[in-house]
Order: sequence, then C-alpha cells, then structure tokens
Amino acid sequence: MMFFNSSYKIAKSLLACLFLMFFVCCFKLCAQDISPAQAQVAREAFIAEAKKYVGSPYVYGAVGPDSFDCSGLIYYVARESVKVQLPRTAKAIYNYCKVIPDSKKEPGDLLFFKPAGSSAINHVGIYIGNNQFISAISDGPNSGVIISSLKQDYWKGKYVACGQFLKSGKGSGSAAEQDEIIEEELIREDSSTASNKKSGKDYTELKENLLFDANASVGWSLIAPNEFMIRFRGVDLLVHARYAAWNLQPGFGLGLRFNTSLGIFQIPLIFTATVNDYIRFYAGPVISFSDGTMLNTGKTIQPSFFPGILGISFSTPPFTIKKAKVQITQDVSYSVYNNTDNAALSFTESISAGIVLFTGVRVTLPLSAFCN
Repeated sequence: MMFFNSSYKIAKSLLACLFLMFFVCCFKLCAQDISPAQAQVAREAFIAEAKKYVGSPYVYGAVGPDSFDCSGLIYYVARESVKVQLPRTAKAIYNYCKVIPDSKKEPGDLLFFKPAGSSAINHVGIYIGNNQFISAISDGPNSGVIISSLKQDYWKGKYVACGQFLKSGKGSGSAAEQDEIIEEELIREDSSTASNKKSGKDYTELKENLLFDANASVGWSLIAPNEFMIRFRGVDLLVHARYAAWNLQPGFGLGLRFNTSLGIFQIPLIFTATVNDYIRFYAGPVISFSDGTMLNTGKTIQPSFFPGILGISFSTPPFTIKKAKVQITQDVSYSVYNNTDNAALSFTESISAGIVLFTGVRVTLPLSAFCN
C-alpha cells in the first residue's frame, strides 16, 4: 500500500508540473506571432526553397529531396524552409489551411485543384505571383516539378481555392507596398477612415480565426477493480473556443460531465492547445457536486478540484457542411480522485476511477458564422 500511495503522490505532482508546463509552453508559443515583414521573409524563403527542385522527377509517395509527389513537395519545402510541419496529403493540407479569396492571395500561399466533376482535392501547388505556381505534376503537358500558369487551359477547370498557412506578408514595408499605402492615404477623407479600415480588417481576421466548437461524447472504460471489461461511464458535453491563427491554438472550454458509473455530476474547466485540428491537449480544474462511489466496491471517493483533469483528444479529418466542420473524436481522459480523508487511492483504484475514454462528435464554426 505504501508503494501505491507513494506512486500516486508522484503521479499527482507530475500532473501539477505538466499543468504548469502547459501554460508556460502555450504562452511561449502563442507569443511567437510574427510581423508582416518577418512573414514576407518566410514566404520568400519558402518560394526560394521550392524553386531549387524545379526539374526534379515526379514519383508517387515521394517526399524529396530527389523526387516528389505534389503534396510531398509542399510537405518537404515547408519543413526545410520555414520549419512548419504540414499534413502529408493534398486534401489534409487543404483542411489545414485558411481558405482566402483569390483577390487576397500572395506569393507563398497554396493553390488547390481537383479533377473536373469531382469534389475531392487531389493536387496542390505553391503560388509564386503573376498567376504562376510551382507543383509536382504526374501528367499533363509536362511532368515533374515545374512552373505552371493558372491561365493554362489544363488548370482553369481544375482550380478550387487558395489556402494560407503562412501569415500575410502585406504591409512588410517594401518600397512598392509603401507607395501603395501612400496612394491609399491620399484618397482617404480623414484619419478616422483609416482607423475604421484597420479595425474592420482586424475584426474580419478575428471572425475567421476565433473558432467555437461543441462536443457530445459517450464515456466508457475497460478497467474496474478486480475485473477487465467494457463499461459505460456516462455522458460528456463540452463547449469550447480557440484562436486558430497560430500553429499551437490556445483555447478554453467548459464541460458538463454526467459520470453515471461513479454517481457524480461534474463541470470541467479546461485550458487547451490544439495542433493541426487533429490533436488537442487539455488540463484544468474540475468542479464536482458530490462524492462518488467506487466501481464494483461501493467505496466512497472524493473528486479533486485541482489537479482535476488531464487529457488528449484525437479527431478525424473534418467534413464540411457550409461553414461547419464535423469530426469524430476520441479522448483519453484522466481525472483525480482521493479517499474522503484526502489520502491517495491505491494505484488500481486511481486508474479504475480516473481513466475514461470518450467517443463523440465535434462540430466547429467560426465566429463569422454567427455574424451578419
């Protein structure tokens, strides 16, 4: 028993350390927002790296450096030039990117294509300006890594959209851009107009990057004291908001958890970090409204407020219904419980009560879906 209690105290301390590390890392990564000038440098490095491989052969499934397929070229060049780890397929990269209007596309953005009459994205290229793009082509007028034009008949009917994974480089301070700014200032009626335009742009970006999601899940577990079996653990409802402009997307969620197996109603307050829309880490305190009853044994146990919960959520690539993205999710969640005198549970009891798997559905909408 002393061994289990000692192990549990170590685990509890580790949980608190991980929670602290979560906030430190989240703050550090979120603070790494870059200026438009830095973004422009990253875009130029991205394009320059891609141009090195013009003439390389196309090989399905290849990720360089001697040969590429279309998504392999994007994956390799992004990793080598700007240290961004993109998904591996054209469709997954499309889901990862922020889709922007063609009027706002910049060199360094990605262009997506699909066969005529199909809804499946199957090709991606790097826009380099003047309606030209670099991509790895398997067929058509030429093959391999080549520079093509959006004006070519071969591509006109296949083009779908422009996607952005690097921050906009507009306003970076180049001479041409400064001339454009001066010209705009000359036709402004007064300084308040300029302020309103900036506010409007910032608000538009916020509407697209502030995402809200709702998750409904069913909880289950495999472990109970003295037995191994699938057991229904309850229902979990969660509303959550996150800011999606950064690679590590910070967020906050509020849950309603009906833990029927332990006889407890709980409200988790979770702080999250979402990666690539497919993986989410979370931790936070849990508000509980009663003590619980241990599985099988009937022993009364006491939920912990902090450390309360620690978990990871995995989700499938989304399918889109208008502005909504729908995903299937699978969570692995660990909640902390103690004896009623605040002494630690045994290792077996702690794992049995605390580890729950949640399988559910997540629906995500941007703020713009709620605005006129």
